[in-house]
Amino acid sequence: MHFIGMLSFSLSIPIGYDFAVTCYSLVIAVLVSWFALHIVTRKRLKWPHLFAAGVLMGLGIASMHYMGMAAMLMSPAIHYDRSIVAASIVIAIAASTAALWVARTLRGANQNHVMPKRIGAACVMGIGIAGMHYTAMAAANFPIGSICGAANGVKPQWLAAAVVPLAFAILIVTLLLSRLDARVSFLANSVARLNDQIDHMRGPTH
Repeated sequence: MHFIGMLSFSLSIPIGYDFAVTCYSLVIAVLVSWFALHIVTRKRLKWPHLFAAGVLMGLGIASMHYMGMAAMLMSPAIHYDRSIVAASIVIAIAASTAALWVARTLRGANQNHVMPKRIGAACVMGIGIAGMHYTAMAAANFPIGSICGAANGVKPQWLAAAVVPLAFAILIVTLLLSRLDARVSFLANSVARLNDQIDHMRGPTH
């Protein structure tokens, strides 16, 4: 979302991204999100843990954004309005916490209207990420005469063109693995029930 959103941003100078710093932003987002999801998928999850996971994921989203902006290597450096930066971080944390809470509650038994709830959680997270991005962009001020030090680096169009197929590929693989895991769990439960029925038909052994 970040790099596609940056396609709508324009300056009067050529823009590019430093490859190494951009990779750092990706690594931050992946590691922090993985850790947050690791916390929220515990069998026993208390509210403090859920909130901590939401804060961590929100900070990861914000860090990815601001590290991605740093990859432009602007000179003079981008000046940020602190109050708006704080608002962007709050948006990211609130959306992350809400989405993780909904995802957590959907793991319980006897859930009704699961699909609408999942779509709602996805919308909350998506709106939160986009809201954080554009709020953070509103906080950015580029001094007159700024020069992009990474103008000869990775072009925004190339980066977006690379990120979008990769994101969809990861999504497809994740969905396939999730489906496979669900089938394996279903078969395991079926075998367990069948064994219980066989043991019941046999009756007690003497």
